Amino acid sequence: MDIPPTTPHFVSRRLVAERSGGLPQEEQLVLVLDDDLAILRGLERLLTAHGYRVRLHSEAEDFFRAGLPTVSACLILDNQLGNGTTGIEVHAELQRRAWDIPTVFVTAHWNVQSVVDAMRAGADGFLTKPYEPQELVDAVAQALQRASSKRQDEVLITQVRTKAASLTTREREIVQLVIAGLLNKEIADRLNLAVVTVKIHRGRAMRKLGAGNPAELARLAVLAGFIPSP
Repeated sequence: MDIPPTTPHFVSRRLVAERSGGLPQEEQLVLVLDDDLAILRGLERLLTAHGYRVRLHSEAEDFFRAGLPTVSACLILDNQLGNGTTGIEVHAELQRRAWDIPTVFVTAHWNVQSVVDAMRAGADGFLTKPYEPQELVDAVAQALQRASSKRQDEVLITQVRTKAASLTTREREIVQLVIAGLLNKEIADRLNLAVVTVKIHRGRAMRKLGAGNPAELARLAVLAGFIPSP
């Protein structure tokens, strides 16, 4: 599949500021890639009626030119696109570019291998045409929930790593020993420090990271990236 470099371009975009009920909606985007224009328009009507912003594409090349969304997003992906391109190939390109977009595969040609291939490719859902509109709406809601959770995790990691950058070398060293299970006296002996000095450095490190106890300190240290995850 010949995919050119990404440059901003939208085939279609409709904005809906709020869901029903008047509550502000978290900024989210549903991407749709299908070579059938009638289906694209139908999905746009369905999804915007449920309060979602939608971006439509009829070709894989255009989809990638539009670029990676800067908000939580999911993708409804037809598995049989024009020019012989498949949804599996599009999803493989997503992974190559490290675009982690929850994807719901859709196809009119159901077979076991299609499902297996889609799931192996990391599909978040798989629907066959014709499907009930509510099935697709539910699949989109679940995919966007994963996208939002991932985005929140990324924000948390950024915040924790910013805090961790303020730790001194000694504070970081003591945090690692605390997480390894050493007591203050054992840390003091290993680093040739007074116990009171260890307590001071430990307290400062925990305050900087926002940790209330050793278990929370361990979790934050993993997020900060200066100890390996289990």
